[in-house]
Amino acid sequence: MNMDNILSAATAIGMAAGGFASGRWTGRNSSSSVAADTVAMLQAQVDVLERDKERREVELADLRNRVAVLEGLVTQRAEVEELSNRVSLVKGVVDRIAVKVAA
Repeated sequence: MNMDNILSAATAIGMAAGGFASGRWTGRNSSSSVAADTVAMLQAQVDVLERDKERREVELADLRNRVAVLEGLVTQRAEVEELSNRVSLVKGVVDRIAVKVAA
């Protein structure tokens, strides 16, 4: 988690704890105020998780693009190696022909 997510989660938990404590101090100990505080805390946590999910989706898309580029480079390298082998074979044939012509 990055610092923004940690601060958001801490703020949400602090808000929920503060709301609960404030309710106790002012004599509001009804179940509806506890439920409302719990809903607010859960909503804050859901918001943090949604932002984290969006960030991860962006990172995942970036990684997929990088993998595609790397796959392309690997394919190109294999093609270059194959061509290099063919050039070596042709060079060998040319060298043998040069030896025969010189003889």
